[in-house]
Amino acid sequence: MDLQDRLKEEFGSAVEIAPAGGDDAVDGVRPQLIAAPKDEAAAQALAGWCGREKIAVVARGGGSKIGWGAPPSRCEVILSSRHLNKVIDHDTGNATVTAQSGINLAELDRQMREQEQFLPLDFDDHSGATLGGVTATNHSGATRLRYKTPRDLVVGFTAVLSDGRLIKNASKVVKNVSGYDLGKLFVGSYGSLGFLTSVTIRLRPVEEQSSWWHHNYQSWEEAAGMASEILSGDFEPALLRVTAQKSTFALAARFDGIAESVQTQLQQLPPGEKEIASENIHSNLTIRAHLPIAKTLSFAQKMEEEGASIVQWDAALGVVSASWKNASSIKSLVEKLRAHATLSGGILFVQKAPSDQKDAELVWGEKRADFVLHQQLKQRFDAANIFSPGRFWGGL
Repeated sequence: MDLQDRLKEEFGSAVEIAPAGGDDAVDGVRPQLIAAPKDEAAAQALAGWCGREKIAVVARGGGSKIGWGAPPSRCEVILSSRHLNKVIDHDTGNATVTAQSGINLAELDRQMREQEQFLPLDFDDHSGATLGGVTATNHSGATRLRYKTPRDLVVGFTAVLSDGRLIKNASKVVKNVSGYDLGKLFVGSYGSLGFLTSVTIRLRPVEEQSSWWHHNYQSWEEAAGMASEILSGDFEPALLRVTAQKSTFALAARFDGIAESVQTQLQQLPPGEKEIASENIHSNLTIRAHLPIAKTLSFAQKMEEEGASIVQWDAALGVVSASWKNASSIKSLVEKLRAHATLSGGILFVQKAPSDQKDAELVWGEKRADFVLHQQLKQRFDAANIFSPGRFWGGL
């Protein structure tokens, strides 16, 4: 009996089973099947069964970040959250929402805005990103300047483990600090510890006004100078980013809040210019670095010197990312930039690279001193080693 027949015999209609295609490959590793549990109980049973049978799984929501992380050492099943797509509880008083992990972020935000609250996460309306995916990767964009990251915003979750347990770390009360926060372990773990089935996250009241300001400069120094003026002046930007592409340095700022305050801030700035749309490049390498804020400008310049097609610098966050259209000698380029980041007191990881050149060391760098602790956590939560094996740093 093959794997598909075994799963259908075991779970019947509780889990939707379908053969995987070439487009379902995870960094070149093609799974046999797509398994989509219909509810949390089915997800729990499926995780436990895969743990007992040593069937490796990779979780997938909308698939927008499925290429992040190292290639899995093995992957028999894609564990899809597409049926786990409902809002469980919206607590307007505590400004939190609990929703299943497979819910589309744009849809969740739309529902929250109907109640005058919104989801303070960065996401593209058309990316298909899900609540579980952004939680598992701790992905945040430039608006983390005002709204923080998933690790700051998530106040609870439920997950299923490879031994069949369902664990909960949940509190709708934002100020609750009792107990050990398991959320800090699962947020950003890239699905290596278990499968998220629901997430409780903080909301914000809908802002009265949200306005953009754009200005184009001819050098890093000019753009950085204006960014510094904004940061040191009477401004409260929700976002402040310089995008360098084709010798143009576009500074973008967004101001959210009370209309009068937003207008006052805009009036203190030079007249805005038309936004220059970034060219949609098909890159073969994308790198993201987190550094001390004082070191980010020089690192952004270094990325441009190394031939990056587009560089984005979040001026107040210490975050720089860059993409190369046709990077060559990828390993040596990453090693050079990682060494530069390390000397600057930062870290660097690879978000995108050709699958035949990716491994855990290229993506995450060398093992750190706390690797043993991470091994212990992996053993505690995924002793069967079936959740995204090899994808996380150090090959976990």
